[in-house]
Amino acid sequence: MAGIGVPRILCCGEAVMDLVPLADGSGGLLPVAGGAAVNSAVALSRLDVPVGFFGALSTDAMGVRLAAHLQTEGVDISLVHRSPHPSTLAIAQVLPDGTHFDLYDESSAGRALRPDHLPKLPPSIKVLVFGGISLVHAPAADAFEQLMMQAAPGLVWLDLNIRPSVIQDTKAHQERLRRMIPHASVLKVSDEDLEWFGPLPDLRPDQLLLHTRGADGIIASLGTWQYSHPAPTVTVCDTVGAGDTFNAGVLASLVRANMLAPLAEIDRPTLTQAIANGVRAASFSVQHHGAQAPTWKDIE
Repeated sequence: MAGIGVPRILCCGEAVMDLVPLADGSGGLLPVAGGAAVNSAVALSRLDVPVGFFGALSTDAMGVRLAAHLQTEGVDISLVHRSPHPSTLAIAQVLPDGTHFDLYDESSAGRALRPDHLPKLPPSIKVLVFGGISLVHAPAADAFEQLMMQAAPGLVWLDLNIRPSVIQDTKAHQERLRRMIPHASVLKVSDEDLEWFGPLPDLRPDQLLLHTRGADGIIASLGTWQYSHPAPTVTVCDTVGAGDTFNAGVLASLVRANMLAPLAEIDRPTLTQAIANGVRAASFSVQHHGAQAPTWKDIE
């Protein structure tokens, strides 16, 4: 529970109970806590960052397990909205091209989150992290968009993290993301995100773009500054949560360097080291099944 403390980073989004096949081949399913915001929050906590989660957690059995998992991992859930709606479930299928999930999200607690459920953010919160399927369906997507617009922490991190299979209205989702992108301090995208989204709008010189490219590493740009970092050669077991873990690795490095400041004030060596640690964190994750989060000893 390394991350326990007054939260400095708040991961905002979905909590999902993933049902994954048991390793014994029996055909049974094992419930595993997941969701982009949960994965990032747990990874930050394991990297010694005081972190909180904001989203909706059901009062059903799965929601109770999700809450317990977050607390056991040292993630603060004091801002969570508790809901009588059911938990979001995702059933995993292991296929030759990777793990695919069938999502059961209709009328879920996460999807039913409303703008009037938004918390008052404590002044200790310096970073808000957004992204994932929580930005797809109203009213929850409206709530998270409103939270981004009304908050003014040191950094706002937006990971597009596109999941085409759950998007029913492509135009509406693209328009929402186009409204949110100008309010992000950091925009993280993948090759797959850009294939779905198309060309990004022009970014301001003070917006950091992190473009992850899987085995080809990452390209970062901030105004006229550019930096690329290769991905180490590893045996990939599972890419679930790799992007979430990358986000945590970068942010934890900035916290460790005491550089949760406006991007213009972060020196470039610190920023490049943070990006490199993000790549190492993601590389650790993909060598394990599930969204396995590293500790510092795993990536240094």
